[in-house]
Amino acid sequence: MPDGADFIIDGAQIDRAAEKLIRGYLTAGTTAVGNTTRNLERRLEAATRAAVPGKLERAWQSTAFPRSGPARNPASTIWLKGGARTRGALRFWSEPGEIRGKRGQYLAIPLPAAGSRGRGRNLTPGEWERRTGIRLRFVYRRGRSSLLVADSAVLSGKAKIARANTERRMATGRGSTTIPIFVLLPVVKFRNTVAIQPLINASDGEMAQQFFDAVRAINTTS
Repeated sequence: MPDGADFIIDGAQIDRAAEKLIRGYLTAGTTAVGNTTRNLERRLEAATRAAVPGKLERAWQSTAFPRSGPARNPASTIWLKGGARTRGALRFWSEPGEIRGKRGQYLAIPLPAAGSRGRGRNLTPGEWERRTGIRLRFVYRRGRSSLLVADSAVLSGKAKIARANTERRMATGRGSTTIPIFVLLPVVKFRNTVAIQPLINASDGEMAQQFFDAVRAINTTS
């Protein structure tokens, strides 16, 4: 072509470049979702560990799909591993509120001497009496929480669990004593010490920042 220039358009090359760019954007989104989800899970575990005694922190679980590579609609989920007891425990530590007896009765909170509550359920005074054969006695304390106590009992084992005394134990000099088993409360206020929503809100910004940083790097090298 005189006084001009020839342009050769390689359609296949353009398609390959476009496909590479699209894959880069989709991979950036997938990576941002996965990284942010794992970071949020770690923060939730740390916040729970700092505020809650025991092992409730281990209940946090997360998954992201896909784990890597490009995806048009990457997704992730964070949940609590466990049943109603685990969810109730987290609500107690993370939400404002209070617990009252359904019919206005006291709430019986087991003390360490009561022993294990059992998996997935609360130990009640009736269950404790049936298990040990000891009748609990109500003790009113003016200005303080009332108690359910076990008379003629002893603390046994390394865990110091209350048991009924026996003639054999008494023969070895282990005298009986009165041991508090349950503390009775008219109301239990939620602790509300694990702030979950601020951590989630912060993760929204983190995810966007990771995605835009990755996209910026793609555009710089393209």
